[in-house]
Amino acid sequence: MRSTTTRCIFYRDSEGIGMGKGLGYCDFDGCQSICEGDIQFCEKPDAMRKYLLDQKGKEEGVGIKEELLDLNKLESLNIKSSHYKVLVVDDEEPMRKQNLTLLSQKGHQCITANNGIEALDKVNKNKFDAVIADIVMPEMDGIALTKELSKHYPDLPVMIMTGHAEEHSAESAIAAGAREFIKKPFPLDEFIIRFNKMMHDHRGKVELLDLSLMDELTGLYNR
Repeated sequence: MRSTTTRCIFYRDSEGIGMGKGLGYCDFDGCQSICEGDIQFCEKPDAMRKYLLDQKGKEEGVGIKEELLDLNKLESLNIKSSHYKVLVVDDEEPMRKQNLTLLSQKGHQCITANNGIEALDKVNKNKFDAVIADIVMPEMDGIALTKELSKHYPDLPVMIMTGHAEEHSAESAIAAGAREFIKKPFPLDEFIIRFNKMMHDHRGKVELLDLSLMDELTGLYNR
C-alpha cells in the first residue's frame, strides 16, 4: 500500500527513540518533541502553517526583487523617452485615479474607462498607444477585452492587472494577447518600470517591422 505520510521538513530521525518504531523528534521553533514526521499530525499546525506561508512570501519577494533588478537595467539604458496616449480600464475609481496620476506624472496622456465594453467603445473612437486593464470587471472583464483588442488591434500593447493572481495567472493574460502582467497591490515603481518595458519592447518590434518594410521596398526598387 502506498504511504500517505507527508514528511515534515523539521523532522529529525533518531534511532534511540520509540524502541525502533521509526519515531524521531521535531526541531520546529527549537522544540525537540517526539514525533513521527507526518505533517498531517503536527501538534502546532497553525504555527507551522504561518511559518510556511511566511517562507513562501519571502521566496516570492526575492523573485520579484530579482525581476525588478532586471527591469531596472532597461531604465539604465539610454532609451529615448516618449509620451503616450494610454487608456486605463478599471471598475475601481481609486485604482483608476492612482494609475492615471502615475502615468500623467511621466508625461503621458490618460483616458479612463470603467469596464471592457466602455473601453472597446473608446478604442474604436480614438487612437491609443497602450491599454492598461484590470481583469475582474463587470460587463466585460480584462481577459475578454484583451482578446477583442488582440483580434481587432493586434499592434496595440495591453498590460493586465489583477488582485486575483490565484484565479488569473500571467499565462492566461499573455495567452489572451497581453504584453505585460502585474499583480495588485504593486509597488508604484514596478508599475512604471513594467509599463516602460512594455512600450520599449513594442517600439523595438515596430522598428524591426519598419526596417523589414524598407528592405522589401528597396528590393522592389532595385529590380
